[in-house]
Amino acid sequence: MVRECRRALAIASISRPVSVLLTVLLGGCSLILDFSESAPPPDAALFTQAECDHKEPNNTIDAAAVIDATEVGPAAICPGDDHDFYRFTVPPDTASVTVKITFVTNATGDLDLKLTDAAGSTQGQSRGFENDETVVCPGASPLCPMLPAGDYIFDVFPAQTGYVNRYDIALTIVPL
Repeated sequence: MVRECRRALAIASISRPVSVLLTVLLGGCSLILDFSESAPPPDAALFTQAECDHKEPNNTIDAAAVIDATEVGPAAICPGDDHDFYRFTVPPDTASVTVKITFVTNATGDLDLKLTDAAGSTQGQSRGFENDETVVCPGASPLCPMLPAGDYIFDVFPAQTGYVNRYDIALTIVPL
């Protein structure tokens, strides 16, 4: 079940074998009920223990898990003071670096992303409200300089204390 505040018409659609998506107007807001066979139960966990444990322990900069562009997750920010730190190396003659996390936004699931150099100086960060966070270096929005060869760390963390969610990782390093 998803609650969205928007102006909409009531919609019902049925497809085979059995799937019903119903949008009901509620005073300027709509309530979307998903009765399809693939709908998760209302008490379903947002993530698995395996996703919580992905590359753990990596809750500090010093314990950052080493990854490369083939690593995609899935991982999760879980209850408690969870941060996930990942370390990667930018080789010489690199044109650009993109770090992206993708997740499904829910009421308590907004995640943010910060990129630092090995010394801990922030190079770029993304703190939006959509289903992903992306830092592109060099980039203007959010601001991030060209990254010289070396080690870098990105931190995936909850936008607010107590927020939890699963996410996928995309690290792209483009040579000159």
